[in-house]
Amino acid sequence: MKREVFYPPVGIAHIINKLSDLILYKYKGQKKIIINTSAQPNSSPHLGTITTLMTAFALASKIRDDLKVETVVQFDELENSPAETIDYDGEIYYKDQRHSFYNQKSKEEINMKSFKKILKQLSVFSNVPYVIRSYNEFQSNEYVRQTLINIINDKEYFKKLLFPSASDLHIRTICPTCGLGKKTIKKIEEKHNTNEMILKGFCPIHGSYEVKVTKNNTEYVDINTQFRDLTKGVAMLEEDKKSNTLTIMLDGGDWSGIWAQRVHTEGLVKLGYTEFPIRFFAPVILDWSGAKFSKSLYLKNEAYKDINSAFINYDNFIEYYGEKGMDRLWNEVKSWIDDPKKFFRDYSVDYFQMIMEEKNHE
Repeated sequence: MKREVFYPPVGIAHIINKLSDLILYKYKGQKKIIINTSAQPNSSPHLGTITTLMTAFALASKIRDDLKVETVVQFDELENSPAETIDYDGEIYYKDQRHSFYNQKSKEEINMKSFKKILKQLSVFSNVPYVIRSYNEFQSNEYVRQTLINIINDKEYFKKLLFPSASDLHIRTICPTCGLGKKTIKKIEEKHNTNEMILKGFCPIHGSYEVKVTKNNTEYVDINTQFRDLTKGVAMLEEDKKSNTLTIMLDGGDWSGIWAQRVHTEGLVKLGYTEFPIRFFAPVILDWSGAKFSKSLYLKNEAYKDINSAFINYDNFIEYYGEKGMDRLWNEVKSWIDDPKKFFRDYSVDYFQMIMEEKNHE
C-alpha cells in the first residue's frame, strides 16, 4: 500500500520559489557558475554519496536553464583519505588511497572507477560537463597554501576555533619517498613566518624529513576536513574574482548548521573576509532511527545488515536495480531541485526502498 509523503515548507523554503533565486544576489553576469562537491574514494559510493553527486548535477542543470549561463560540476577527489594503517613498534602510521595498493593497483584507481562511471552518467543525464580535481592538485593551490600559512601564524585562535577538543592543529605530513604518514600527531613540529611554513616528519623506514609550504611551491601537505573547508572557501573567493566565475559549494546536509557557521564563516571572518561562498546542502539520507546513513560506519563495523544491500554501494545498486534504477534515482533527486519544499528536508532509506520498489512494480 502506497504511503503518502508530505513536504512541509521549512525555513528558507518559505521565501523562495526556486533554488536559483538564492544565488541572484551574487550572480552579476559571471561567465560561468561552478558547482563544487567532494567525496573520499575509499569504497564504491553508497546511496548518500550518490544522491549528493546527483544533487550537484541537478542543481547545475537547473541554474543553467534558469539563468542561461554556462555551468560545470567540479568534483574534488579526496584521495588523501587513509586506506590502511600500519603498526611500527607501537606507533600507528597510515597510507592514503594513492599510496596503498591491491593487486598492483592503487586503492585510488580501484575506487575511482565507480565514481567515474557515475560522474559520466550524471553528465549525460544533466547535459552538464564536469572536471575532477585531485586532493594533490587542491593542496597545490596558491590560495590554499597561503591561507594555511596564515592560519598557522594565528594558531592559538584557530586551534580553539577549528579544534576545540584537541591539543593542537591537525596537519599531516607523509614521507616523500614511500607516502607513509603518522596517523595521530599530538603536536605538530613546525616553524613558520608570514611567507612559509616548515613541517618536520619522521618515517620509520626512511627517517626524518622536512616539508616546506610556501604560496608558490607544491610540496605535499595533508590537511584534514576543517582546514580543507576553510582554505577551499578562500580559494573559491579569490579564484572567482580572478576568473569572473561564481563557485557554489555543495555538500551533504551533515556539514550544515554549526559546522558551516563556525568552521567556515567565522574562520573566513577571522581571515579578513566579509563575503562568503554560497553553500547548498543536499538532503541527508537517514536510517530507520533518524541517524545519518553512514558509509564509514558500514565499512568499519559492517552495520546495516537489515538494509537492502543495493543502498550500501553503487555496484550492488546496479546489480539489483540496473541502469533503469539510476534513471529512477536521478528523476527523484531532480524533483528535489525543482521544488524547494522537497530540497530542504531529509529522506530515509525506507523512503528510497518505497520509491524504488514502487517503480519496479509498475
